[in-house]
Amino acid sequence: MMRRPVSMSLAWVTCFFMFMSTAIKAEEILYAAAGVKLPLIELAQLYEKQKGTKVSLDFDTAGAAEKMFLENPQATILITTLDRIQKNVAPKNQGQVIPLADTVAGIAVSTASKPSLKNAQDLKQALLQVNSIAFSDPSRGATVGTHFLKVIRELGIEKEVMQKATLARDGVETMKLVQSKKVELGITQISEIVQADASLLLGAFPDPYDLSTRYALWFKDNKETVQFVQFLKTKDAQAIYQKHGLRPHQ
Repeated sequence: MMRRPVSMSLAWVTCFFMFMSTAIKAEEILYAAAGVKLPLIELAQLYEKQKGTKVSLDFDTAGAAEKMFLENPQATILITTLDRIQKNVAPKNQGQVIPLADTVAGIAVSTASKPSLKNAQDLKQALLQVNSIAFSDPSRGATVGTHFLKVIRELGIEKEVMQKATLARDGVETMKLVQSKKVELGITQISEIVQADASLLLGAFPDPYDLSTRYALWFKDNKETVQFVQFLKTKDAQAIYQKHGLRPHQ
């Protein structure tokens, strides 16, 4: 039986693994706050189509996304609030921070009648009159949920509101409760309201309780990740953020 020369076998194996290495696409592993879910899904699909790089996405509250990112050594990108990145991520990890987009806290309504939100008294009356409210669980690091808890305490109606409140996993779940009319009011980012159903938007919190949140992107500085980050800052990407209720950072 004729044996194949060892040199030929080694050459064949080398070629095989070179082929496999080029066939296997690079991957970005991204954790993000749910407020940027729809634009990030759209952008990741567009990038994968253009560059062939797979982007793995995982969305949760701002705090939960940060926690999952830090627990996964393979993760390359985190999108959460700028404040969280500056306090909890950047000081202990090597990488870069880029402001991405702003969003505003708001209220969604499932009822036909839409209460006024011109001032703090209007807000207080609206929260007391409805029978059910949903907002993201503050204990899971929800930015708007934490803010809303502070608001109802300052308005002196924490007990009344919490008796009829549902704590949702995140803003996406909050909006599902509003859309299905299981609750009358939903408290979350305006971007999440617009992404679910813009017709349900009641408005932003009136002064002095308005809340604008800046989302930022933290990433590990390698060539492939830098290319994706640059893509997320293009004019086309900014148009997609705006379409989904976010205000791009210039």
